Amino acid sequence: MPDSYHLRRTEKAIESRDEMLGIIGSRPHMTLAMCSEMGPYLVTLNHAFDRDRMCVYFHCAGEGRKVDCIRFDPNVWGQVMEDLGYIDGECDWGYRTVHFWGKAEFVSDIDEKRHALGLLIAKLEQDVEDAKEKHITESGLSKVLIGKVALVGFTGKQRLLGGK
Repeated sequence: MPDSYHLRRTEKAIESRDEMLGIIGSRPHMTLAMCSEMGPYLVTLNHAFDRDRMCVYFHCAGEGRKVDCIRFDPNVWGQVMEDLGYIDGECDWGYRTVHFWGKAEFVSDIDEKRHALGLLIAKLEQDVEDAKEKHITESGLSKVLIGKVALVGFTGKQRLLGGK
């Protein structure tokens, strides 16, 4: 699903791959677009980015529309946005956003589930070690559903305060 469209306002493009990956990793939420026989579906999730494996992980309930959509068609489109706030006097908003596309799946390997939950906890919890001890258990790992989006490609766009 390569992005064949070009950015019309090229001065707003984020060219740096590292900058785009930094945005994906630093933001608390991503929005994921999926499709099924019922049509399109959009959901916002917390996530953890694994730069080494070039994927994002999320956890979810074992059933529901998101699960059905991913099982129907694993091709997804996502967005992560950094809100820089309203630009007073310019009737505009500052932002940095990254759109990505990839393949979604559910993780079955227990070691990868442990890894993904560790990343999610490290991103979200203040007391990381306590949370890992409480929530990463053998019985918990067998029950939790972890989603994974392998990133295939991405593009970035920005409107910076006082600039581009």
